[in-house]
Amino acid sequence: MLFGIFFVPLTMARKTIKKKTLKPRFSFPKRYLLFVLVILAIGGVVYFGFRLFFAASVNGRLISRFSVIKSLEKQGGKTTLDTIILKTLINQEAKKRKVDVTEKELDAELVKIESNVTSQGTTLEALLLQQGMTKKDLANEIKLQLLVTKMVSDKVSVTEKEIDEYLASQNEQSSSDLDQSTPEITRDQAKEAIKQQKTQEEIQNLVADLKAKAKINYFIKY
Repeated sequence: MLFGIFFVPLTMARKTIKKKTLKPRFSFPKRYLLFVLVILAIGGVVYFGFRLFFAASVNGRLISRFSVIKSLEKQGGKTTLDTIILKTLINQEAKKRKVDVTEKELDAELVKIESNVTSQGTTLEALLLQQGMTKKDLANEIKLQLLVTKMVSDKVSVTEKEIDEYLASQNEQSSSDLDQSTPEITRDQAKEAIKQQKTQEEIQNLVADLKAKAKINYFIKY
């Protein structure tokens, strides 16, 4: 009985609340909302499209991005195109050989470069700004260098005889140099120097081979 006594008033209260619920007097029509969204979309296209085709304005006269690109192509179009072609060839060859660079390897090289730059009294950010590069640009360059280094690593080796000859030539140069403050080179340093030199030579050979075998069609002559 107690359950029935409390249950009935509660049910009636709920019904009363439902009856008193008011519907909103104003609802924004969906077609108007769609119209506003379309207008905003068109405005965005016009704004970004304007920036896509024009680089600046001088006293009301517009300067097109095409004119800027055309001027840049005259200055260094061939060099830029050759660089892009070379990067494409290297990436294609790396993919063919299933050679890749891990994030860990990339980060390690970035740390080395940043440490070296800091030791020279500047920052990596300042150097990149001076070169007109971003950190992403630098990372891409490092990745490319690591890819070609990996692809020629099996062709690079340093013998003990080569180390001896390198040290002998360095000692001879130091003895004839008036400045005697140059520190003596260790065998490990000599080995690394020879390795880097041989690596660069093999990279040049690889690049020349890739260019010789590639089918490159030029549609624009600079």
